[in-house]
Amino acid sequence: MTVRLRRRSPWEALDLGRALLRYWSGRVYRAWFATYWPAGVVILLVMWPWPEYAMLVLWWLKPLFDRVLLFVFSRSVFGDECRVRDLLRALPRLLRGPGLVSGLTLRRGSLARSLLLPVWQLEQQTGAGARARFRLLSRRCRGQAVWLTFFCANMSTILLVSIVIVLLVLVPGDGQDLSPWQWFGGERSTAGYFAGNLMFMLAETVVEPLYVASGFSLYLNRRSELEAWDIELAFRRLAERQSPTAIATSLLVVFLALAVPLATPAHAEEAPQPSSMARQAIDAVLADPVFGQVKDDWHWRWRQPSSSPVDKLDDHQSNWIMGLLQAIEILAEWLRSLLWIFTGFALAAAILLVLRYRQAGVRARTAPVAPEFLFGLDLRPISLPADVAAAAHAALDRGDSVEALSLLYRGALVALMHQRQIDFASGDTENDCLRRIAGRVPEALDRRFNVIVETWRMAAYGRLSIPVERIEELLAGWDVLFGKPAARP
Repeated sequence: MTVRLRRRSPWEALDLGRALLRYWSGRVYRAWFATYWPAGVVILLVMWPWPEYAMLVLWWLKPLFDRVLLFVFSRSVFGDECRVRDLLRALPRLLRGPGLVSGLTLRRGSLARSLLLPVWQLEQQTGAGARARFRLLSRRCRGQAVWLTFFCANMSTILLVSIVIVLLVLVPGDGQDLSPWQWFGGERSTAGYFAGNLMFMLAETVVEPLYVASGFSLYLNRRSELEAWDIELAFRRLAERQSPTAIATSLLVVFLALAVPLATPAHAEEAPQPSSMARQAIDAVLADPVFGQVKDDWHWRWRQPSSSPVDKLDDHQSNWIMGLLQAIEILAEWLRSLLWIFTGFALAAAILLVLRYRQAGVRARTAPVAPEFLFGLDLRPISLPADVAAAAHAALDRGDSVEALSLLYRGALVALMHQRQIDFASGDTENDCLRRIAGRVPEALDRRFNVIVETWRMAAYGRLSIPVERIEELLAGWDVLFGKPAARP
């Protein structure tokens, strides 16, 4: 092994993961960029019609790419160079390994999944054996594994927000149209979602290798505690250093140790016996703080005393009860994990509420300036007559239906901006205007404005002749729906 295993606390074991990532960063990131980024770009392109869900898919599939990182770390620990072509050849076997379906469904929300993944991938444990093994490994370090997940999830979020803020700061202009609050709480285009998903992938590129490395080092440390790997490896290194001459010398020493007691006179019994020397050595070893510790053993036992054979349960009933208790224990573990998940969702909801109300507060303090022109139309109140409906009737009497529709369209936009406080932007199209008023105005007004926009498109862009009766229908009830335009300055 290329890692020196010794007694470490769980927190120190987590720090060992950072050292492993720094030492093997080249091969780790080569494997990451050869698998995660091509697959991520493909997912973003496939999810192009639904860009708001692409980040959720990337987050959900992270356990797949964690297997790639663990493959590199586990091979590197035993001195394997682990090139990219070796990884690609082993990739189908990794994706068919034990625990894949469980890791993406039932165990996806487990906060200790960094410690669970080596049980599936390296030990090839499944079913009840995997659950028993995981309980044993996590008995003294599950809390550290949970805190590792909590830390890395928050670090990924902080990096994503930081990247967005830095990019928005570097955008030319006064920055009023692009702010962090509008980015996270407002509407974004498909290209904006795509850029945000790329930023998420960049943040995961920084955090996820550290997460897998720290979980793997915690797993190594726990196995070293349970199975004394450090002692075994020390004996292996000692055996590798033995030369043929040293082996012959060792045999000679053994021969002399056996021959000397046979040639020793009777009065030599007063000398220290080999058994007493061995006893002293054993006592010295047992004096080490490693031995003599109190061990907490948690498992279910039947409290019925064994001295009363009448009340004993048969083996079938006992196995059934033990199975039920184990199921309750697993359910309790699930409930504990769900509590953490719900806590995370509640925290995310609180953050979204703060962002939304902060954005509302910013809008309240700095009211947006209404645009003076939209797609070539003059929307200044001074450009409209005092009575839009009367001016439209006059234009219709002259036979100028396009002028009448222009007055109705401009008058409706001005009324929506100044009376309904609809925030139109200078770059909005007709469809953008329809989306902005959806759900924010009465249904009758929404329908009338949709008809005005559609009629205006046929007259202005399609060069179609609009029947006079249709324009008169639009004029009917104009003052009730849109009222008078804003007063001239």
